[in-house]
Amino acid sequence: MLAVYLLWSANSQVAQTKPDGGTKPVPQDRIADVQLLGVNDFHGNLESPRSLPRNGVPVKAGGAEYLDAYLNDYEARNPERTIRVHAGDMVGGTPLISSHFHDEPSVYAMNEMEFDVGTLGNHEFDEGGREMLRMINGGQRDDGLQFKDGADGQPVNTSDPNFPGAQFPYIAANTEYRDSGENVLPPYKVVRRDGIDVGFIGVTTEDTPNIVVPDAISPFRITDISESVDRYVAELKAQKVETIVVLAHSGGFYDSQQKATGEVLSETAEMSDDVDVVIAGHSHSKLNDCVDDQTGQTRTAEKVGCAEDKLVVEAFSAGTAFDAVNMKVDRRTKDVIGSTGEVVTTFQDGVRPDAQTAALVKDYKDRIAPVANRVVGTAAADIPTTANPAGESPMGDLIADAQRRFAGADFAFMNPGGIRAPISAGEVTYGELFTVQPFDNQVVKMQLTGNQVYGVLEQQFGADGRTRILQVSGLKFSYNSTNSAGQRITGVTLPDGTPIDRSATYTVAANSFIATGGDGFTVFKQGQSPQTLGSDLDALEAHIDDLPTPFTAPDPATEQRITKQG
Repeated sequence: MLAVYLLWSANSQVAQTKPDGGTKPVPQDRIADVQLLGVNDFHGNLESPRSLPRNGVPVKAGGAEYLDAYLNDYEARNPERTIRVHAGDMVGGTPLISSHFHDEPSVYAMNEMEFDVGTLGNHEFDEGGREMLRMINGGQRDDGLQFKDGADGQPVNTSDPNFPGAQFPYIAANTEYRDSGENVLPPYKVVRRDGIDVGFIGVTTEDTPNIVVPDAISPFRITDISESVDRYVAELKAQKVETIVVLAHSGGFYDSQQKATGEVLSETAEMSDDVDVVIAGHSHSKLNDCVDDQTGQTRTAEKVGCAEDKLVVEAFSAGTAFDAVNMKVDRRTKDVIGSTGEVVTTFQDGVRPDAQTAALVKDYKDRIAPVANRVVGTAAADIPTTANPAGESPMGDLIADAQRRFAGADFAFMNPGGIRAPISAGEVTYGELFTVQPFDNQVVKMQLTGNQVYGVLEQQFGADGRTRILQVSGLKFSYNSTNSAGQRITGVTLPDGTPIDRSATYTVAANSFIATGGDGFTVFKQGQSPQTLGSDLDALEAHIDDLPTPFTAPDPATEQRITKQG
């Protein structure tokens, strides 16, 4: 990208700086308007996840068939010059309608949306590299995890034997095999539209190793974003590709001064000036900003666009929005001489859904209904996820109890980030339980010493400055977060108040995410004789089935397990 170009909106021409410092207009007939339609963080939301306000009135937004209809409409406005892209997390962390079928419905929906290129997000790694590559390359799942509980509660293989995988390329410039250093996927893809070659480079957040199950990410290395981009910018430039777009599963937010900040902004500032546009993701936020090539500072691109610098856009999540980017490309130099971005909310009202995608969604909705609607119990009252000041919640206690009982363990630990929804009073269905624990983690049983239990609890106060208070069963603990590191846990006892024995060995249950070191709980990896017993969802359902009907959750107000002392 040449920083010397300026967009003249007044006369629909572009001014190009001459060697003597003056400007001359680029004729309009020499400019190609290339459109990018970008989606990020879809997370398998085939159905609308929520309503959003429009003129003060809540209107449903999202749904695969509506998102597809919007993309079709915007492409019709600029046919032959439109490229559809995504910035990762299209699968993983998905609703039951997709997860139950191993996220194959999400890939089918992406194929219906006719993406031209996409990149990996951290959630594509959730079930390991083998499954990630199956999502891309196709084939029926056969790793032993292809079975899900059917409508009768019995296991059934829910993977399609004819699953084709993604019918568009995935790219990943900063994901390497740890043992060989080779790229897992091609680092870039060139897409040609109306005589313009557009080079796309894909990258994912450098935080991926910290937020993915360690065993799933361990075969891979995530390298520096901007360094990886610049390496392949050089290769694209050598191929005479001057229009360069980064698909970055990396995000940011607006701070209290409405200034864009975060990983994708700082990494974009470090990228080569030859990068023109960054399609961002990961943070589920909205971005529409210019990053100054010279200073790295950000400024809004709303309405005015970016004449000289890199445009960074992100469109919320779950298919409730997409970004529409227009790049003005000089046909002679192939340089982007101006870009604008728009984040479009996919309101359903007044929009005719895409018929083929709607049929796909209906098919899977009909297939999942008997599973989702199976009643597993009756809740006597609402069971909230809201934690008290000490960090303990009724839902957290219920889940920890379920996993301890499932494993027949002395203690159980549950990470708060894995608790995604409350339970409402009344009949509770399997679909509702799935929204509580949607990640398909396994319950792992192991042996830890009392001293290691203290070590696990000390790791609640992470080196990254974040505090993650574990939900517990079979023990009580107290903490003072103002104490020095390693001294924050002030006591650990059995429910009757007896201190645990630091030298004794206890059996412990935890989900596979933290059991393998997720969220920084690496002490679990020291556990002896680990056994994987079954899914956390199965554990919760079995526990509810064993409770008196209607069932209740422990009340931290009367059965306090966690005490905050400072």
